[in-house]
Amino acid sequence: MASELRSKWWSRPLGHLLWLAIWGICCTLRKRMVNDGDPDMGKKQVIIALWHNRTFVPCHFYKYVVRGSITMSMLTSASKDGAMLATVAEDYGMRAVRGSSNRRGVAGFMDLLSELKAGYCMCITPDGPKGPRYKCHPGVIRAAAMSGLPIIPVRIEIPHCWRINSAWDGFIIPKPFSRVELHWGKPIRVPHELNDAEQKRYCALLEEALTGGAPDFPSFAELREQQNVRPFHSNDSEETRS
Repeated sequence: MASELRSKWWSRPLGHLLWLAIWGICCTLRKRMVNDGDPDMGKKQVIIALWHNRTFVPCHFYKYVVRGSITMSMLTSASKDGAMLATVAEDYGMRAVRGSSNRRGVAGFMDLLSELKAGYCMCITPDGPKGPRYKCHPGVIRAAAMSGLPIIPVRIEIPHCWRINSAWDGFIIPKPFSRVELHWGKPIRVPHELNDAEQKRYCALLEEALTGGAPDFPSFAELREQQNVRPFHSNDSEETRS
């Protein structure tokens, strides 16, 4: 399985340079943290979920703004790009698990569960690594169900930014000295046993939590119509804590 991890000799040097660029831009940002209802923000082990195109700033936020007391581990792809992103995470004092649905999927998921069992927090992009954009894949729901840990939806709003429109996710890079808001959402608790229909409903709930308020997001009504699933509300289950 290890042979499925892709890396080049230049992956780590470029990863260090990428970290330096991210750190430099993030230091100039006017950062605002909004706690939408989790009293234990950054103090307990959780699974953090955020969209793939928002991954420029969360490492910096977690280290310098949230000041999380538990080490964060990040799921990155097994590709050469994933090797660079793993280096960025390590330069921020975090850990990295490499794997995706396309390559090293099962082994990556088992490594993810091992990190959770060891007591680390985990950051997952539910629409990664190849999209569709803003579409939640079930991996994060399964991880929450198997680990018993809550999912924290993290919504990052970056009004002034550059976009890489050629990328499948329209990756966002905040402009220096601009304002960035990170919304730390209410915990979503997933029961240990759930069927396919319930899994889709929790995916829909997570999508709703992650898409609210940002101008480039499609409305959740549009997403729901595309997926043909009914909305999931917190009072549908005692497992979702308001």
